[in-house]
Amino acid sequence: MYRDLAQSSRSRLMLAATLCSLGTAAHADLPLTIEDLLTDKGEMRINTSLTYHNGFSESAAYARVPVNDGRVAYVPTPYSSIRENSDILIGTLALRYGVMRDTEISVRGSGVYSNSRTDSQGSTSGNSQSQFMDVWLGANYRVKDDDTTPAILGFVEIAAFERHHYSNSSLKSWMAGLTTYKAIDPVVFSLTAGYRFGRTRKDGPSNYKPSDFLFLNPSVSFAANDRVTFSAGVSWRNSLPSKRGGVREVSRRTSTDIQMGVIYGLSSADIVSVEVTNNASGEDRASIVVNWNHTF
Repeated sequence: MYRDLAQSSRSRLMLAATLCSLGTAAHADLPLTIEDLLTDKGEMRINTSLTYHNGFSESAAYARVPVNDGRVAYVPTPYSSIRENSDILIGTLALRYGVMRDTEISVRGSGVYSNSRTDSQGSTSGNSQSQFMDVWLGANYRVKDDDTTPAILGFVEIAAFERHHYSNSSLKSWMAGLTTYKAIDPVVFSLTAGYRFGRTRKDGPSNYKPSDFLFLNPSVSFAANDRVTFSAGVSWRNSLPSKRGGVREVSRRTSTDIQMGVIYGLSSADIVSVEVTNNASGEDRASIVVNWNHTF
């Protein structure tokens, strides 16, 4: 019996570490099998995460912070300065509910605290702020299981609320994509691809169009034992220009991040994971994400 539990635990840990790119839908609990990746019908899960980001912002208006594979938070920054160094903390709380065996819905909200230091023409200034940031609604669907061909899962998210510099918006940003994976015990190979689209919205005296982006995230995970799994991956992103008042703020940019992670199963109901992301090209940033997942 313990042998069977250890085997299912090992497969579950690999998938939890590998498939975190499904936004709020990828962190699963310890004793489930691969076929039970999504939340069971009538079951609820809670996930919390804390992201620490250090680096340079990509523009004077917003700093782009990777809070999970594929997911990005846009944190407002002062217009009047070019920020050279910053520390950003983002806390996220997510709830997931199984509607059917192959379908899961989710809701997540995030808050942010940021502190920046600016050096400009011999003078030094600082800025700190904290605020509630956004609320996203999502759905995840299992297209097919992992059998003779890799499994496929699709996901879609919409922003129910987003805070900007001067105004708030609703139902203006979307993200959709899919994850495919193949488990060859004790290794799991996966690839997540997605696209985030943002419509123009009013922000104070001008219109604002956030950057749309395409992302690709291949990764591989290895189960060291029935409780510990290690993962490594690459995240590539192609971002289109953002616009304010019809004027382009930044040019199109591409960037590549290197990701390393470890996940530990505390019990049959609790999993903790840590992921470190470091930019390899295109930008200058580093992030650490700590996740805790609990199943009711």
